Amino acid sequence: MRIACGAEVRVSTLAQLDDLLQEWIICGWQEREHDGLRHPMMPRCALSPNEMWAAPVGVCGYVPVPLGREDYIELMPVKRQKINDYGIRIGYRTYGHTVLNPYRGERSPATDGLWEIHYNPHAPGQIWVRLPKPEQPRGYGWESVPWIHRALVSAPFTDFTWQHIKRTVARRGSRVQHEHDLALALRELLERAAAGQGTHREKVVAARARTTTTNGAVWGILYGQQPEAEADEPEGDEVFGDSQGDEEPPTDDGALSVWPTEPAPPGACSADAVQEADVPAPRRSEVTVYDPFEESLRW
Repeated sequence: MRIACGAEVRVSTLAQLDDLLQEWIICGWQEREHDGLRHPMMPRCALSPNEMWAAPVGVCGYVPVPLGREDYIELMPVKRQKINDYGIRIGYRTYGHTVLNPYRGERSPATDGLWEIHYNPHAPGQIWVRLPKPEQPRGYGWESVPWIHRALVSAPFTDFTWQHIKRTVARRGSRVQHEHDLALALRELLERAAAGQGTHREKVVAARARTTTTNGAVWGILYGQQPEAEADEPEGDEVFGDSQGDEEPPTDDGALSVWPTEPAPPGACSADAVQEADVPAPRRSEVTVYDPFEESLRW
């Protein structure tokens, strides 16, 4: 790797570049305040990762333990919402699975009655919901809930890609139909970009989606800021007038249900697969959370 320094050209090895990266992570990135890091004695003050690290280490010391699957999920961005009859809606994407059936329309054990939901902006094809599990030591467990249109979009995409589609596809029908149209438009965009077609902007959006997902594994990362969005563009479902904690559909749309015993609404996509007459079945993308702790036990 050659790095130009004024009139000189410095040649650095990969090991040296890795040292520079690690130094920047520790001295640069981890010095930034993170809204999700709060000290119990100073709940109003956002701390940096380094400050949050120093607080417990000074009290109880340090024992190196590899993070497991649940630890990575805990580090992902969090939302608190209801589990409605149609499932969970985040960013105008509806998530549903049979594991939610006992909790639809029910209040969570938390004080606010909302359910804790973790999501990955770089792999929004599924979310993780904290559900009660009395048989487990912690008393809860994480359940993966897929996007109901995941069968339509087999290529990796990010929330940044989704926001681009939302800004370019006009709403012509109900909420259910519009979400289906957005999924089709997203698939077409990714297919055009993979074939080397489309506009320069579309290629950039698709390339950014491909570089953020590796081998279908999700690495839990602390996100200091949301993906890029237009300065004058409202984020999330504010474009469509949704409330944050509820995200109920407009009255003209009805409720999108993914219960296995009920038929899907017209134009809606089931949670398992959506097939059209002239569209071949896409390959289902499997996204998992990499667990180094479990891998270490296998060695």
